[in-house]
Amino acid sequence: MDEQLLLELRTRRSEARAMGGPERLEKLRAGGKLNARERLDLLLDPGSFTEIGVLARSQHPDLRDRTPADGLVAGYGTIDGRTVYVTSEDASVLAGTRGRVAEAKTVRIRELAFQHKKPFIALMEAGAGRFQENNGAIAAGIGNRFREHFRLSGRVPQVAAVMGACFGGPAFTAAQSDCTVLVKGTGFIGMSGPPVVKVGIGQDVTNDELGGADVSGRLTGQADHVAEDDADCLRFIREFLSFFPSNCFEAPPRAEPVPAAVDTPEGRSRIRAIVSENHRRAYDMREVIALLVDGGHSFPYRPLYGPSLITTWARMGGQPVGIIASNPMQMAGVIDEKAAQKVRKFVDICDAFHIPLVFLTDCPGFLVGPDMERHRMVSLASRLLNSVIAASVPKVTVILRKAIGLAYLALGGKTMSPDAIVAWPTARFDVMGPAAGVELVYGREIAASPDPKARRAELLREADEAASAYLAAEMALIDDVIDPAETRAVILGALARCRDRSPPGFKHRIDP
Repeated sequence: MDEQLLLELRTRRSEARAMGGPERLEKLRAGGKLNARERLDLLLDPGSFTEIGVLARSQHPDLRDRTPADGLVAGYGTIDGRTVYVTSEDASVLAGTRGRVAEAKTVRIRELAFQHKKPFIALMEAGAGRFQENNGAIAAGIGNRFREHFRLSGRVPQVAAVMGACFGGPAFTAAQSDCTVLVKGTGFIGMSGPPVVKVGIGQDVTNDELGGADVSGRLTGQADHVAEDDADCLRFIREFLSFFPSNCFEAPPRAEPVPAAVDTPEGRSRIRAIVSENHRRAYDMREVIALLVDGGHSFPYRPLYGPSLITTWARMGGQPVGIIASNPMQMAGVIDEKAAQKVRKFVDICDAFHIPLVFLTDCPGFLVGPDMERHRMVSLASRLLNSVIAASVPKVTVILRKAIGLAYLALGGKTMSPDAIVAWPTARFDVMGPAAGVELVYGREIAASPDPKARRAELLREADEAASAYLAAEMALIDDVIDPAETRAVILGALARCRDRSPPGFKHRIDP
């Protein structure tokens, strides 16, 4: 081939890979950000990236010479040796706005992820579509991403990283993903950014107020993890995917088993001591989890949102598991509207990708009151119950203390068909908290008693005896009452017995 032709090819590629030029790239660096290509270098295994569409550029006459790669780096590479498809928005090109050619590249990447059954990762830096290329009647043709995300959902893991101001279209990519990571201080997510809000309703707001780390991580839960910086965000994505198969037609990847602290004499002693018989005394459930799982390591999902319940991935005997655990350190472990929504999606994700569920239950119930009714708590609780009932993965339930009413069912109770259900000696079962039940049924009798305080205490003692884990075991409503130090062995035994309960295959999509 003529050398001049090859020189032209090398020149065009070099110009495209230069992105928005040194000045704009330096501006990103000064703001504490990595550029689009540096992010891929950290995310993917070294030397594994193959780019698609490097020669793409806008076909708009005013933008053609200003849009190398049309502001989007796209292609495929590997993470821990497994193929993933990825797009990385380039904020050095027209502030990262999305052009029609870049959108076509993204469609191509999603199609390949679907056809090849590989995870899709979107590293998102900036805003929605460019007005110059999308205004007018042509806008009637936009929106392919919604159909594509729907097709991918539940079939391959989808991950979104919010690394810039992602208002409009990118926000929906984040919402429809299985995992959304937001970088603190630089990542923002919402329906519309401050300029559109100002025009639309006349209100002056900041990016942070609309969808910064606190709003998205703690208040709305639209960010599943808040990262400290770009590098932390990319490390998180790598670890997230380590718990998941490449697609729903595979089993989750197993790792070499690692001993747990509870396997040691010190660990057994600690797990027996950590939970008090006094049901009003809090303890840190995260310590219980650390004692039970391989190497004490777990990987939290939405830790800032609905913190009264813990949702986390871990490994037990080398096998990925999804753990749902009450957190007595937060609101006594009660289920509020945030916790209900968080657990519902967590269950759906685990079920779609065949990850067993482990419930560690110590819950006084669903939160009640007028505020909860305004949050449609009945509907949210029903959706949670539906997801737990529908989950066909192996389920293991351990009741540490309180197992109350519908909350007990939502956390893997007997009617949810767990493959094993056991209780610690400290466990108590009831349709509602004993104090509330005694007051409802015996309130008048207590008031009329010569010694109301003594009568109330007597009735509470009787209620406590009726709620005993031993009585539940006598009636075969649970499988056994166990020594807390036996918990890991019980879970591992159940997982080994029912390993084939959830054969690989497509089950369902995962709703936001």
